[in-house]
This record gives sequence, C-alpha cells and structure tokens, in this order.
Amino acid sequence: MRDLGRRLLIGLAVVAAGAAAIGYGFIAGGIATPVRGDRATLDLPAQGDAVATILDDGRPVFIVNDPDLGTWVLDAQSRQATSRLGVAVAWCAELASFVDAVDGSVYAADGQLRFGPAEGGLVAFASRPSPDDASRVIVGSNTSVQGVGAQTDGPPDTDCPGNAWVTHQPESGETFDPSVAADQEPPGWIWLEGTLREVDGQVHLCDGLTAGCEAQAEVTGIDPATHGEAAGTSGQFIGRVRDGAIEGLILVPDLTEAP
Repeated sequence: MRDLGRRLLIGLAVVAAGAAAIGYGFIAGGIATPVRGDRATLDLPAQGDAVATILDDGRPVFIVNDPDLGTWVLDAQSRQATSRLGVAVAWCAELASFVDAVDGSVYAADGQLRFGPAEGGLVAFASRPSPDDASRVIVGSNTSVQGVGAQTDGPPDTDCPGNAWVTHQPESGETFDPSVAADQEPPGWIWLEGTLREVDGQVHLCDGLTAGCEAQAEVTGIDPATHGEAAGTSGQFIGRVRDGAIEGLILVPDLTEAP
C-alpha cells in the first residue's frame, strides 16, 4: 500500500510538472491564453482627441489620447449619487475637459474632477495597447475611480467653441420605447427615449416626450425621494433592462446649445 501511494504521488508530480512545462512553453512562445474578461478593443483616437464609443456590452465610454496625461478609457457617466438619475458627460477638445451639462461638474482628460459638486472623478477602465495593432487599445475588466485634481479658482469656462461637443449618439433605428424594451429585454446597454415620471410612488420612464404615461417601464436604482429634480425630464437615455425594469438609467443631454 505504501508503494502504491508513493507511486501515485510520483505520478501526480510528473503530470503537474508536465503541465507547468507546457504552460511556460506557451508563455515563452508568445501564445499564452488571452486575459479573460476583456471588455472591448477600441481604436485609439488622434493625439489630443477623445472619442465617444461603447464597450462590447454597449456601455458608453470615452477613449482619450492626451499628449500629457496619456491614454484613458473613462466611463461616460458623471459621478452623481447612486440614488439619482445618471448623466452622461460631453467632451470639448478646446477645453480639454469633460463637462456635466446638468450640474456643471468639469473633469480633466484623465477623469479627475476639476470643479463642481460631483462626488469624485470618473470611473477609469484598465487598458493596454493591443500587441497586434498599435492603433488599438484593449479594455480590461478592472476599474478604478479617479480622484479630485487641481481645482479651478472659480467656475471654469464650459462654453465649447463652435459648440463642438463630442457626445454619444444612437445609430439609426436602435432607440427603444421604454415599454417595448421592458417587454423584450434586449441584452446589454440600450438607447431609450421617453419622459421620467413618478407613478404610484415609483420612478417610471414613459414612452414619448409628452405629458402622458399610458405606456412605460419602471426604473430601479433611483430614489423617488430624490427624483423631484429630474421629474419631467425628457429625451434620450441609456440603460439596461432586467426583470422587466430599467436599471442604470443615464440621461444623455441634448447639447445643440452649449450648457
């Protein structure tokens, strides 16, 4: 029995050593298994520019190529309290800043908060250059929250010259009515158009941009007690549908006029 146990242990050690050798061989040959959980591979914008784009699941982000601060992939949502309606920021190249058109918060190109009432900087996604194409960036699964950077002495200029805001925009035909989305439950982040209302003590996104709310979907994650300031807000939103309700709702302000 002792000899049998000894032989089994030796056999397992040989198998483990062989597996390790194969693994090191793959690494040495440059063909190691790709990192799991990557969220997207994005095109790197020209130096000094930022592009509004999405991750593979439709989450809105910006990729920034700043000559001084480097390359950043930043969540497009401004840092409101989690119980409030989310708001997407917009980029202005002339200001080299992101601006929240609702509360006036301003963020640097690396996502650090420069001015305003936001709770902190933007969420940054880990990223690395693509080994196959230097013009592309791989977005990883890890995230971090950018802090508070150098504050301005007073409210900074948030009038983007030429009204040249870079914002997220839906493609033709990809915007859902809230009630349709809640029924179909499409995967990932989707575009919605409607009006926020409080119905029976719950926040709902109603179909259309009018006062009525005959067709709607419940919105989770927004505290009705803090909803008053957003009540009646109409326009385009980004959110996800889960269990027949909309979660993670983000308003994408219409910046045809500068904030």
